[in-house]
Amino acid sequence: MLRKEVAELLQTIQASYQNKFNVKDPARTLDIWEKVLLKHDSNKVFFNLERHIETNPFPPTLADLIKEKPMDRMNAIPNAEETRRYLDDFDNRPELTDEQEQQIKIEQQKIRKILGIR
Repeated sequence: MLRKEVAELLQTIQASYQNKFNVKDPARTLDIWEKVLLKHDSNKVFFNLERHIETNPFPPTLADLIKEKPMDRMNAIPNAEETRRYLDDFDNRPELTDEQEQQIKIEQQKIRKILGIR
């Protein structure tokens, strides 16, 4: 983000959260926010700000503005092609050696003991 965009962002927060977002040292705040936001996309940051304003009565932190938002549930569900690819990869995975299977059984026994399951 450019310094001008960071200044606009801070002004938007100030206007949206009157009496809740008080900046004592505007120049220092602008410097700090600019340093952090320099490598972030302004469109994404402003989108996150709009979303935050709509859903939160308190001003956002820098982390609120730059973190990735959770994926929409519909986009998280794989389509048919992605499911086929996953199942093909699952079917083509390498077989475990006897030693690996034995180690898995040992670890399962340890877990059962910890959980009190026989």
